[in-house]
Amino acid sequence: MDTFLTILICLMGLCWGSFLNVLIVRTLSGESILFPPSKCPKCDVPLHWWQNIPIISYFILKGRCAFCNAPISIQYPIIEIVGLIMFLFAFNKYQSKFDAISVIITLSMLLTLAFTDLKKQEISKTQMFIIMICGLIFNRYDLFNAILGGLIASCIIIILTNIGLKIFKKETFGVGDIYLLGAFGTIVGFENLFMYLIYALIIQVIFILPSYIMTLWRNEKAETLKYLIFFIITCLFLYVLRNFSSTILNPVFIVILASMLYFAYKLTRSLIDTLKTQQTPSYCPLAPAIAISCLLYLI
Repeated sequence: MDTFLTILICLMGLCWGSFLNVLIVRTLSGESILFPPSKCPKCDVPLHWWQNIPIISYFILKGRCAFCNAPISIQYPIIEIVGLIMFLFAFNKYQSKFDAISVIITLSMLLTLAFTDLKKQEISKTQMFIIMICGLIFNRYDLFNAILGGLIASCIIIILTNIGLKIFKKETFGVGDIYLLGAFGTIVGFENLFMYLIYALIIQVIFILPSYIMTLWRNEKAETLKYLIFFIITCLFLYVLRNFSSTILNPVFIVILASMLYFAYKLTRSLIDTLKTQQTPSYCPLAPAIAISCLLYLI
């Protein structure tokens, strides 16, 4: 890639990042992305052209609105840099322009979904439909794999929703999560679906584990916390021992495996009892974990 083309791609990426900021902010506020023109979110005064230059305007204005002196969120230059990285990554990795563009749009939609799911607990069906279309374009030489991945992923979340409804007598996943998993399955395809679903699950656990432990601690749920700690410890021991032992018939390995399964059972029972008695279930946004897992697949 020559210097001129690299500079052009960087400029396009910065402009795309600026558009992403508009998309994220206006999706959250419910406004149109086309009208009105860019404005200060605090005083609603329309911005001049020189106040819309990606990254540069943020430093010219010293991170504050020129009209009301309100601080400008650091999100704006960060997302603009993310747009630049998206363009450089996509056009360097993929020879096909169709693939590069579909990857850029997919990552952009996933980023927007992650923001809206975190801040408003809402997921745009339009954006998920766009991801599905991009997934079909990206996997155009193996459409059956992409479509099957989307259908199976949607079926998995529907089954889990029904299981959660029977056990906890409340919805564990929303309708938006069904569309989200369907879009995700279309991107990764059936062949990679289960592996990247496991990645998403691990990422989700990493996100929620600290706050969950603190909640258990504050609510004095000592039994659940105890089983959780023992389960993690036995998993770590099992992982270490498996690397040093060539056979699973090692007596120590069998004892630790049995302990892990026991603590997993006790932890699951304790969690189910806790969730059954919980009046207002806490919301755990799924879109950020799915977005990161999809990013891992694309890179």
